[in-house]
Amino acid sequence: MPDDSAAPAAVEEDCLLCRPADADRFFERRRVWEDEHWRLSVVLRGAVAGFAHLEPRRHIPYITDLAGPEAATLGPVLARATAAVREATGADKVYVSVFGDRVPHLHFNLAPFHPGGPLVGGAGQVRADAPRLDRGTHEAAAASVRRVLGG
Repeated sequence: MPDDSAAPAAVEEDCLLCRPADADRFFERRRVWEDEHWRLSVVLRGAVAGFAHLEPRRHIPYITDLAGPEAATLGPVLARATAAVREATGADKVYVSVFGDRVPHLHFNLAPFHPGGPLVGGAGQVRADAPRLDRGTHEAAAASVRRVLGG
């Protein structure tokens, strides 16, 4: 594993995830893999064995800020990490989520799902009392995304 003292560029001193040894202690996790752009840590507490964090070594606040080599390598790294978590835990699938509300350093939560296990996933991620939006609102959002992407 790379040495923590050889910190990557764009480190934010007040960012916990930019100080991986501190983050490992705080989240009670163990780093299991890293390369020059990414690191993967497995959390050692909670209801889900194998729950992991995949995060860029460089400080990138949110997924909307993703650029450079991290953007170029995300797909293969995420595929490799989720496949490893799935195989290692015997999970049916691995949920991947990005929130960014509590820790302003991009990280992907990798949660191995076992039928009948502690994770519910699916529609359970939306409040049961949330009103359904009309088709026009969804069409407008889709058209807006297409326009932003130049399509």
